[in-house]
Amino acid sequence: MEFNRTKLMWASFLTLVASGVGFATRAASGGIFERELGISGVQFGEIMGAGFLGFGFTIFVGGVVVEALGYKKVLILAFVMHLISAAMLITAPTMFSGWYKEDPTGATTKIFWLIWISAFVYSMCQGLYEAVINPLIAQLYPENKTHYLNILHAGWPGGMIIGGLFAAGFMDTNAWFGEIPWHFAISSFAVVVVVYGVLSFGEKFPAAVGQSSSESFFTLFACFLSLPFLLLVFMHGCIGYMELGVDAWMTKLMANLLPNSIVILVYTSFLMFILRFFAGPIVHKINPIGLLFASSLIAIAGLLWLGSVITSVFVIFIAATVYSFGKAFLWPTMLGVAGERYPRSGAVAMGAFGMAGVLGVALVGGSRIGAQHGHYMSKHLEETSAETFGRYADTEETSRFGYTFRGINPQKMNAANSVKLSDDGTVADDSAVRNATLLSEEEKSTLLEYIDEDAKNVQAADLFGGREALRLTAYIPGIMAIGFLILIIYFFAIGGYKVIDMDGDGKKPE
Repeated sequence: MEFNRTKLMWASFLTLVASGVGFATRAASGGIFERELGISGVQFGEIMGAGFLGFGFTIFVGGVVVEALGYKKVLILAFVMHLISAAMLITAPTMFSGWYKEDPTGATTKIFWLIWISAFVYSMCQGLYEAVINPLIAQLYPENKTHYLNILHAGWPGGMIIGGLFAAGFMDTNAWFGEIPWHFAISSFAVVVVVYGVLSFGEKFPAAVGQSSSESFFTLFACFLSLPFLLLVFMHGCIGYMELGVDAWMTKLMANLLPNSIVILVYTSFLMFILRFFAGPIVHKINPIGLLFASSLIAIAGLLWLGSVITSVFVIFIAATVYSFGKAFLWPTMLGVAGERYPRSGAVAMGAFGMAGVLGVALVGGSRIGAQHGHYMSKHLEETSAETFGRYADTEETSRFGYTFRGINPQKMNAANSVKLSDDGTVADDSAVRNATLLSEEEKSTLLEYIDEDAKNVQAADLFGGREALRLTAYIPGIMAIGFLILIIYFFAIGGYKVIDMDGDGKKPE
């Protein structure tokens, strides 16, 4: 049976574009959530983590379901769930308004859980998409799996470019063209969802490996008997922690360095988008494991540079360029390795990688980076200005991933971060404090009395915490480099990296 490879490739590509748009707009909403909903930085990290958590479970289970039911049925299920996630976001402000009138102290908790659940449902859709599209594209393009998987996954940064530019133009008070309601902005991914649905649902899909193979269904799980495969699964967890964790926080961590910090996410996404179209020739030169090892080393340098003291916008973008070259090929090249080395495991092998990657950020990366940022920000503010710390810190301690600290009140922090400072450090515009809707008049009066000193102290502490979080994250690609070096030695010992076909025969990449 003939299949329209181009149309199915475009539909698959757009599922990742939709995911990227949703991720970028959500990543740009941290300051809005602080100001309008009272959601703290740690809670924001948990929401960003929820945007991957469901992915981790559904991509693996979805891989098994795909092998049993086929690609198209699973794709339709993801389509419906994605629209449900968008509907929850659209109704969120109305729900918060009602909760706030009834119980102002509990409204933030309730809206946090509503947005968290929406992000979780959204992430389940992502998992189902990838359970479908990764083995589908590997099956449609058997002659060059790694290359076409990299092209496919250019859809993710492509979506982040679209979502990031949209956020820069229409989200938050410093938007280029004017602010629109946040719930419409972060549910805008639904437009792309409808487009890929229209494009794909009338097409015929090939049978999945499990449906077309004469072997036992349990053969799909044979990959778990391979020690190199288990090491690769662990390494993909580290990739998720680093790539997706840093992307989730990049906008917020750079907020005090750039006028509209979403542009740094747009820029790194643009580089990833371009670079992923050139993975094929690079893989043919140094093989996939060599590319993964080199990428890890470059990522270390990029993160350490971003975590250093940088005062020039130009240098920030140079450091971000280095980091982008490090992360660009990691995720799709790992999927290529799964397709080339474990073809008989079909969607299950790729699903295991995807599960490890997103659980790495959902359960650890997103929240841990947030905890590191909060801990070092509070510590720096307390050490440099105990008086400012006393006015801005929460009364209760927060404990996350071994870090225990008194966090900075999110509404107060957002107000201080939004204060515009002149070149000499004096306050040029304090309207952000005067217009803070979730602060009482007494709180505003106290903050305004000391705003000349407090604003620069809070902004400096926020910047310090962000730098420390990025610097500490550089340990993750360090672990990855060691793991990939072990695999390089292993493949050298067995005669080199070889592509395995469905008959079990191996051949070196051309």
